Amino acid sequence: MKINSSLLWIAAICLLISGCSNYRELNQLGVITGMGIDQNDDPEQPYRVTYQVINPSGISQTGSSGGQGLAVINYTVTAKTILEAFGKESVIIPRENMISHLSLIVIDEELARNGIDLLFDAFDRGKSARTSVPIFIARGKTAEDVLGVIEPLEITPGKNIVSTTKNNQQMYGSSSEVLVYEAISALLSQGKDVLLPGISIRNDSKKAKQTGNFETTTPAILESKPYLEKEKW
Repeated sequence: MKINSSLLWIAAICLLISGCSNYRELNQLGVITGMGIDQNDDPEQPYRVTYQVINPSGISQTGSSGGQGLAVINYTVTAKTILEAFGKESVIIPRENMISHLSLIVIDEELARNGIDLLFDAFDRGKSARTSVPIFIARGKTAEDVLGVIEPLEITPGKNIVSTTKNNQQMYGSSSEVLVYEAISALLSQGKDVLLPGISIRNDSKKAKQTGNFETTTPAILESKPYLEKEKW
């Protein structure tokens, strides 16, 4: 009887402590929500990758008077491959990286013209990569520039891009959201084109990446446009 009672106590203690074994506070994590890929001038490291990380203190201050700090912080690395860039993010992001919440990928137009098959291969084979993420082409600006625009109506640039494209799809129909696995499937299919939505910056200014963009009635905004690139691959 004593043995059974001891076993019950041990089981109860195990249940209580197991639920918090991998618990992490939000301020201990570097939650990556957006990713931008640009062409780099260095042939040894041809990719310039920007990671958009949530700033918890910035989100908590959004909408409060006198609050300081933006809702996101952009970190940029250069790498020989996209897979290498996945690892190098830990060199500059001062928290445990979490890419499972990635919500979009923005690709530089110049890079897209040179072919994006290898980029998608990295997302398909990467250990931490996801293929259910929408892809966008940065038109006229770098992906890093596009991910840096702070608009008044959305908390983060990434959410703004996704929301703008979905709104365009529902109300106007000139562009639609395309996920990574859909693009991979199209690239592997004979005679099938890939229609990717483009994102450009309207009313661009030096304040586009600053809170000063809120202080005008004509701020820098992100505009969704259709983009057909398969003919040039």
